Amino acid sequence: MILQKAGIKMNIYKSTKKIILNILHDNFKNLNKEIDIKITCEQPKKQKFGDVSTNVILVVSKMFNIEKKVLSEVLIKNILKNKIFKKVNYVDPGFLNINFSNPFWSDFFKKIYLNKLNYGFSNIGKNKKINIEFLSANPTGPLHIGHLRGAIFGDVLAKLLSKNGFNVTKEYYVNDLGVQVDNLAFTIDHHISNFTNKKDITLSEKMYKGEYLKKIAYDFFQNPPFDYKNFEKLKEYAVNSNMELIKKDLDSIGVSFNKYISEKNNHKMGLLQEVIEKLEKNNDIYFGSLEKPKSKNELGWKPIKQLLFRSSKYGDKSDRVVKKSNGDWTYFASDIAYHYNKVSRGYDEIINIWGADHAGYIDRVKASLNALGYQNTVFTVKLCQIVNLIDKKKVIKMSKRSGNFVLVSEILPKIGKDVLRFFMLTRKNDAHLDFDLEKCLNETNENPSFYVQYAYARISSLKKIAKQKNIKFDESHLPSIKKLVSNEELNIIREISLWPKIIESSVAFKEPHRIVYYLIELSGKFHAYWSLGKSNSNFKILSEDNSELTQARLLLLEMVQSVIRNGLEILTVSVKEKM
Repeated sequence: MILQKAGIKMNIYKSTKKIILNILHDNFKNLNKEIDIKITCEQPKKQKFGDVSTNVILVVSKMFNIEKKVLSEVLIKNILKNKIFKKVNYVDPGFLNINFSNPFWSDFFKKIYLNKLNYGFSNIGKNKKINIEFLSANPTGPLHIGHLRGAIFGDVLAKLLSKNGFNVTKEYYVNDLGVQVDNLAFTIDHHISNFTNKKDITLSEKMYKGEYLKKIAYDFFQNPPFDYKNFEKLKEYAVNSNMELIKKDLDSIGVSFNKYISEKNNHKMGLLQEVIEKLEKNNDIYFGSLEKPKSKNELGWKPIKQLLFRSSKYGDKSDRVVKKSNGDWTYFASDIAYHYNKVSRGYDEIINIWGADHAGYIDRVKASLNALGYQNTVFTVKLCQIVNLIDKKKVIKMSKRSGNFVLVSEILPKIGKDVLRFFMLTRKNDAHLDFDLEKCLNETNENPSFYVQYAYARISSLKKIAKQKNIKFDESHLPSIKKLVSNEELNIIREISLWPKIIESSVAFKEPHRIVYYLIELSGKFHAYWSLGKSNSNFKILSEDNSELTQARLLLLEMVQSVIRNGLEILTVSVKEKM
């Protein structure tokens, strides 16, 4: 096979880059390894620019002062010695546009078809241990639509990394301490008192609204496991009741966790005290006052003596309070203890998925890890922007404290898990997402989940008809692939060839939305091809006049279906055999 001779592997862009680098090192001396990083091989946006476009001339001519003409002549001559390439063109200011030969595409297709179940996946991770902490919604109520983006993003990222050789732990941090939990317990206490005294006293401002809390209180009232005036026990009861609601919601959207870590337990185990003592030994904790914030005027501000961490020593913009003047530990102090707990478990990388409003916490947490001696542990934060829920072209405003929010349990029966998970990944995580209910309910091209699942179902329908007509197609018919010579068919193979690169880049940048974009693009190419077959007899997929071409087309579509299946599996979105 010509692929084997050329050293072509599943990622044809990486393999092409390797061929180019070998030619460079064979023909030009004293080239350093920096060019390996700067040279790119990408799929051009338009087919007229070839199958692969590379910036090699631009990079090498500038770095090593080699004339572009000399460089391009050497590269083009040597690239074309390889039979997998059909054409190479130089384009200013320094690009080579490369076309593969038709025999290459036939051989490449045969190779990936024989490996279709695992096509695109690799062992990039080499069993590296990764901890992904995501969602970690406060245990003050069930999940609402605003929580879902981080939950689904984290779950899919974990699946993506696991499929590519990483040893992933999915973790939920339960914030079961602090003012919010006190207010939650006050709310439950208030409702139980109302039931006990047969009154309907209005909730105070600090209490949480929501009928779900009345239900928790009523269940307690009906069968009290202890005296509700035991405030510590009531806090624990309230947290556990809400965590049950959260876990039920998570199960309904296909999200699970390997570990639930309690903030309260971390404190009980003495982690906070341990970490503060470690920082004190390094002289990184001191008693002092913060500088006056720029937003405060001189008259209204007084310095307060508090316990501070020398965060600025490790790259943060200022030092941070770990204990307030009233003796209460700050949320940040608990975060230091929690991250110390995580890194001490021996992970190679810690990934936190936070809301965009937590961006200011990144530098201070990173500073604490550096201060504790964990500079070699990779610390990554992915921020998720807010979700705007849109119904009938209007944005629905939500607030957990006021009780005005759309619950997962309310919206899920309307649109289903598949649409919910898919739609949450239709934008990059740090871009705002408009979750349009009308689009989600439409069974049209406007609904991207439907669009991709329908492509899969259409191919299943074609395969079923082929079976009814006794048309056989399997790996024994792979030689027929040479019959696929039209631009439409080769474009689909080209799109399929991009799949390993999509997976690699999604892993490298930790951006699962790239998979969603790709599946929409691949499905679009299939739908266009299917429609062409309906309007043009030359592109009829099941042609009784040409059995070999029919077999080739069915094999092509089976490969499309396999890639869609693999992509949807990462997203935990079901495939549909019939729609």
